[in-house]
Amino acid sequence: MKRLVMIGSAIAALAWGSVAAYASTATVTTASPWAYACGNTTFDPPTTKADTPGENGCPRTDVAGTATAALVAGTLTLSKLCGEADPAKCTADDLSSGATVKGLTTLTSASWDLGPGSYCQAGAPRLNVVTSDSKIHFFGCAANKSGNHVEFKFDAAGDGSGNGGIVGKTVTSIDIVQDETGTAILTHLSFTGTAAVTATPTPSPSPTAAPTTPTLATTGGGMPIWPIGLLLAVLGLAGLTIRRRTA
Repeated sequence: MKRLVMIGSAIAALAWGSVAAYASTATVTTASPWAYACGNTTFDPPTTKADTPGENGCPRTDVAGTATAALVAGTLTLSKLCGEADPAKCTADDLSSGATVKGLTTLTSASWDLGPGSYCQAGAPRLNVVTSDSKIHFFGCAANKSGNHVEFKFDAAGDGSGNGGIVGKTVTSIDIVQDETGTAILTHLSFTGTAAVTATPTPSPSPTAAPTTPTLATTGGGMPIWPIGLLLAVLGLAGLTIRRRTA
């Protein structure tokens, strides 16, 4: 009975450990930069994309501009600039920079600090979060700013998309987006939620060798040995018979 109790306790401990592993909380402090222009995105940091009006799929009504994203020593710099062009026209360009946060299936808190001179307005830099129901949620910088610190509220009231927030929802993507004219300088990135778990593949069993049928040894010429042995045995018996007769 005592042994059964011990086995049951061990199984319960393993089950609890499995639940804990699959429901673990993680904090991500980095992001993968990208830049986008006119339907094309690049991911090699530091990364840059250019809006070239009338070329490379860019609308003729756009103004020439550049989007750049880089993560260096923990500082994420995102920019969308169009030289001397009117900022409103630049913002309207099909152009943006950003960074993707990976490794989380829920998002319970997120924050960053603004570097000196960083852009922070209602629409950018913002968090774009897609949930498992395919809805996109927006959380802007200015509405969540206190001094140089930005800490996001993920309830329905904080969701600029009007899609009800992301509290208690599974998320499929998290992106920081800079698509307004200016440069965002973000430090101390912090994103907390449920850690994504990568399933461990089950190893394939080793193949079982097929049984082999034993074969008799052969001489170098390929002739089986057993006929030779039989022949010698017959000759031996014949010799014995001759000896007996002569005796």
